[in-house]
Amino acid sequence: MKAIILRGIALLAAVLALGGGTASAQTAVRFASAQNSLGSLPIVIARQQGFFTAEKINLEVIDFRGGAPAVQALASGSVEACICAADHAVRLRARNQAGLVLVALTEIHGYGLVALRSSPATDLASLRGQRVGITSAGSLTDNTLRYYMAEAGMNPDRDFQLIGVGTGGPMRAAIESGAVAAGMLTTPDVQAALSDPRFKLVQDFRSLQYPALDLVVMERWASANPDTARAVARAVLRGAQLVRSDRAAVDRALAEMFPALTPELRAVLAEEAPRLGSADGRMSREGYELMIRMLRVSDPTIRAVPYETVMALNYLPPQP
Repeated sequence: MKAIILRGIALLAAVLALGGGTASAQTAVRFASAQNSLGSLPIVIARQQGFFTAEKINLEVIDFRGGAPAVQALASGSVEACICAADHAVRLRARNQAGLVLVALTEIHGYGLVALRSSPATDLASLRGQRVGITSAGSLTDNTLRYYMAEAGMNPDRDFQLIGVGTGGPMRAAIESGAVAAGMLTTPDVQAALSDPRFKLVQDFRSLQYPALDLVVMERWASANPDTARAVARAVLRGAQLVRSDRAAVDRALAEMFPALTPELRAVLAEEAPRLGSADGRMSREGYELMIRMLRVSDPTIRAVPYETVMALNYLPPQP
């Protein structure tokens, strides 16, 4: 009888151990976040709804101060993915480090050039000779202004002073104080500024088809972990679908992301969110080509990498 009891205890312990192992069979994945923007909404919704957990992904999101340090963490292997602009995947390839866009998050540019309403500025040309605020050198804001200045026949380095200010509050403070004549603001900061009668838009880039925010990974990681890469993509895409179909889910995510915003401003963002994202996780070719043109204006050494090389189509669900 004692032997039977001991065997029963041993069997129970084995079952409990097996159950514990199953419960803890989660793959740790770390996302570097370059900024808190509306483009991250699918990821926040996916986490809140348990989509990562359902895919056996234990997600950790680590905040960084801008795209450059976030991409450095990605390239070094400190994180598995970066919530940042698609151009970082191209830049990584220019440095012989193969970056991939695993999931396209936002397909619309997102930035506006904002000035005080009292400013005489009406467009880029009217800011010639003045200080213009960008988030940082080599950023999307820098590339965008350089591209459109060159398109208008102006020299970004000779005709303007492009000043790295940062995002959000620091940029708005620089505009208010006159440290810059105008500055680049993105969602939700541009909406918040434009709700204030003291500010106006000098130039709006928010209608441009452009892969402004994406989930970028290293090709070596995706190749070594294809099942995990596909699981991450599935979870994010489920979140993206709810952005388009579930207003309550959007409202909950926005309340977590932007607790300091007024309910009225969050409602504006909720209305805007569905039009920003990719329907199937793929970058548009039109937006990708514009991005390459912008990059080559600011850095002529950038190679025109084919779309299929950068967009990680093999890890996305097939199109219907």
